[in-house]
Amino acid sequence: MTRYIIKVEADPSSDKIWVILSTGNIKSQETAIAKEGDTIIDFENKPEEILIRRETSLLRTFSKWYCRYVTATSPDENTYYFPIFRNISAGLTTIKEKSGKLPCEDLSEEREKDLKDRNNYLVTLGWRQLEQTALSGEVPTEKPKEHNFLLGTSFLVKALSFSLKLFIVFRDETPLDTKIVNGLPRFTEAGSIFKLPSELWFDAPKLLTLIYYLVIIKIQRNVRQFWNMGHRWRTIEDIRRVFLFPSKKAVEYISKNWKDDAFFGSQFLNGCNPLLIKKYTEDKQKIPNIEASIMAMLEMTTQVERVSQEGIIYVVDYELLDGIRENVISGHQQFLAAPIVLLKEEDNTLMPIAIQLTQKPADDEPIYTPCDGNAWLLAKIWVRNADFYIHELSSHLLQTHLVGEALFIAIYTSMSRKHPLLRLVSESGRFTLPINVIARNILVNEGGFFTQNTGLGKGAQLEILKRAFKQLTYQSLCLPDDLKNRGVENLSNYYYKQDGLMIWAAINKFCDAVVNNYYRNDSDIKNDYELQRFIKQLYQNGLSKCKGGWPNTLETREDTAKFLTTIMFTCSALHAAVNNGQYDTYAWMPNGPTTMRQPPPKLKEDVTEEYIMNTLPDINVTLESMSVAHFLSQPPSRNLLGQYSDEVKHEPKMKGPIEEFNEVLKKIEDYIDRRSKTQELPYEYLSPSSIENSITI
Repeated sequence: MTRYIIKVEADPSSDKIWVILSTGNIKSQETAIAKEGDTIIDFENKPEEILIRRETSLLRTFSKWYCRYVTATSPDENTYYFPIFRNISAGLTTIKEKSGKLPCEDLSEEREKDLKDRNNYLVTLGWRQLEQTALSGEVPTEKPKEHNFLLGTSFLVKALSFSLKLFIVFRDETPLDTKIVNGLPRFTEAGSIFKLPSELWFDAPKLLTLIYYLVIIKIQRNVRQFWNMGHRWRTIEDIRRVFLFPSKKAVEYISKNWKDDAFFGSQFLNGCNPLLIKKYTEDKQKIPNIEASIMAMLEMTTQVERVSQEGIIYVVDYELLDGIRENVISGHQQFLAAPIVLLKEEDNTLMPIAIQLTQKPADDEPIYTPCDGNAWLLAKIWVRNADFYIHELSSHLLQTHLVGEALFIAIYTSMSRKHPLLRLVSESGRFTLPINVIARNILVNEGGFFTQNTGLGKGAQLEILKRAFKQLTYQSLCLPDDLKNRGVENLSNYYYKQDGLMIWAAINKFCDAVVNNYYRNDSDIKNDYELQRFIKQLYQNGLSKCKGGWPNTLETREDTAKFLTTIMFTCSALHAAVNNGQYDTYAWMPNGPTTMRQPPPKLKEDVTEEYIMNTLPDINVTLESMSVAHFLSQPPSRNLLGQYSDEVKHEPKMKGPIEEFNEVLKKIEDYIDRRSKTQELPYEYLSPSSIENSITI
């Protein structure tokens, strides 16, 4: 017989509360909760549920008692957790035990059935199921299905009509159309996404929020289009005609300062794409004549190699765009460039010093410097255009949406809902699958935004994604490793780095505490077949055996905490960093044009303001781009980083780490708030109140 100490939250001292421990068949004696001291129940089995009731009297007939949870702790300090979170009445209320348990602690039929059901989701999602023997061996390769990555219709109009077709889709019996693309993470593309588990689909508030923003943005776009009807932009200042509604402080600032070299340089650090800049190492095959330009700008006699070694010069290289097919919009040819930008840090400010618009230098391909007037401005606009493509497709779509989807599907289908690590990252995939499917049907589809309003031709999006995925590594998603590998640890005023490292450290400490609470040693990690199945599933299916240091097993508690940190950071902070600033960055079109209507100039002296205006997108493309950026920059919902359901956050082994995690996040929030008051253009994308737990837009 085991003696269990019973604790009830909240304090039931004003009521008489009775509790029974049960296995479902065997029950303990009904015991009243003691007013003082410990309440003891003797029970010979592990409690699987409790029965709880409140003794009423005439005086208590109209009163209520709200119980949050009950715990039963054995002498060996095993705690059983019964989440209630409801008013308790005179009748017996039955609550199942719901503490997180490792597979070795729970051999119940319920867990086995749950795992089987979750594994069956893989069929719905088009993933190959792992055989038990595959945990220690290779899974046979399968023939990829023919892939049609680009399907669907235009953005705002069809996205709005999407909501009107919900009931039709609910009746659709076709399975999910999941495609396997060699060279990309697996993803769910089309079909009846309502075949997904209901817990992964939008809830009513989220769906209504999406529809609300679609309607508002569509109305604003139509008003802007009407206001600009019959007008043609002749000067850059004419573009201000699109600002008919109150703009954010950041938009106003950028529209006034976008030409400034210091601001141009700062966007590589604190704009919506802070992932590309790295320390410069000389490459004479790409930019053989750059040394002379650097020397002229630096007014130095030392060699560029020495300057580079001192860590003063940084580079942003858009080689992923080299040779990419260009688009035709409304019968007019569009153009692409694959620039290389060199920047120098001086007086804690990152200043651009040279731009080359091609990857292969030639005599008729000039190198632009700040001395080049309008040509220098146009060269910077070409860089901003290239940055738009790489930001949206690589930094945003690939590194957060596609990787996040693969991560979550792998862990969601490999672990029982009783597994503590699934509970740890339970919020990291909330709404991600449906939002990804919608995006693939209205943004990156044939006939959608990217094919109608950017310079990327047919098949270009897929080619860029494949090139980027080849370069994506596990370390590149681990922020401290990524910063070190790029050689940017010492860059000043790099707020993405500064805030990101604080968030990373907070998440890592949280994950480490939870892992150590549940796993006694590294052997427990190795013997957790659900955890190992998750890693194997992700490596073999989700990432298609992608090269880049991705682990196919976890051996230690430290490695496990780091991997969980990577999942949480990617799906929360990284996505916030590359998503939340899109409207700020792109609302002023010259700061991030989605296409260019003329090729890069061959002669610097040819570039006038008229030449620049003839290169920039027209009014219709500008308005559509503003609308998309506005829609994608919605404020965060209620599911912020660190927020968990009541059942999870009060679980005994989760409660302390979650409380401490939120205390650390509050300190980070306060620090960023104080810093923002001193900044003309505050960097707040990684303020915890701006970070959602998952990728929801």
